[in-house]
Amino acid sequence: MSTDDTTPDGLIPAAILASDTPVAVYGYARAKAGEEGRMLGEIQAIIGLTRKEDGCEQYVVHTTPDQPGAFAFYERWSSGAHLLAHVSQPFMQTYFAAIAGLVEGELEARWLHPLS
Repeated sequence: MSTDDTTPDGLIPAAILASDTPVAVYGYARAKAGEEGRMLGEIQAIIGLTRKEDGCEQYVVHTTPDQPGAFAFYERWSSGAHLLAHVSQPFMQTYFAAIAGLVEGELEARWLHPLS
């Protein structure tokens, strides 16, 4: 976890958190063998809560039947401050702690910058 214990180390760059314009990310995570169902449950538990948050413009998680346990995320937030508020939510801290032992390897994240 990071020094503030809200997100996995290095997941969110400082420049993204400091942005006063919309920020977006797509990411990928794969559950460890045998943990697919638990990971799915953890993800499903945060989707509705996340979509209700101030500044959440889009939050979508995808999976595919031919790769159980593989999850692709897309998020768009009104600003870095909104994203920081999101990852600081108690339910997100619980989520990060819960999936730490379920994810195969590291969470992957690609931060997107709008062209205009």
